[in-house]
Amino acid sequence: MNVVAQFFGIAAIMFWAYSIQKKEQYKILFLQALANIAYTIQYVLLGVYSAASMNFMSFIRSGLFCIKRKKNKEISKVWLIFFCILVIIFGVLTYENYLSLIPLVITLFYTISSWMENSNWLRIVFLIAAFVWVYYNYTVGAYVCILGNVIEIISAITSLIRFSKSK
Repeated sequence: MNVVAQFFGIAAIMFWAYSIQKKEQYKILFLQALANIAYTIQYVLLGVYSAASMNFMSFIRSGLFCIKRKKNKEISKVWLIFFCILVIIFGVLTYENYLSLIPLVITLFYTISSWMENSNWLRIVFLIAAFVWVYYNYTVGAYVCILGNVIEIISAITSLIRFSKSK
């Protein structure tokens, strides 16, 4: 087991779980950018380049979308299409087997839900994706992230309940 990779997985988990608890979308996206860079490093250290490339794309997307949301600017459909195309290109370039399709599909859903202004859609996608990540992380040896996925599931459910009550 690669201990350094698992350490970056723990850091990513903490950022990700905390992000879901934020109300403002730009704060969610900022913390996710930090989580995505930590996940990128983890997957590089594990030699899983499809997941690493998808997390790197998510880092860039989250950072850009965060800046736009913080300035209360609408994120153009052009950016959405650009990132979706970029994700597909990197997904094709790093394709190894059916497993490498999992990060690709999840990243497309993350991209679309991050573009939407409704933070609850983002939380719902996180919840669904966390279940799929459990399988993926087990298969590629990112064992610490499985615990993180369980934390994400709990955090997403908690935030969905919390923010639905506040409305």
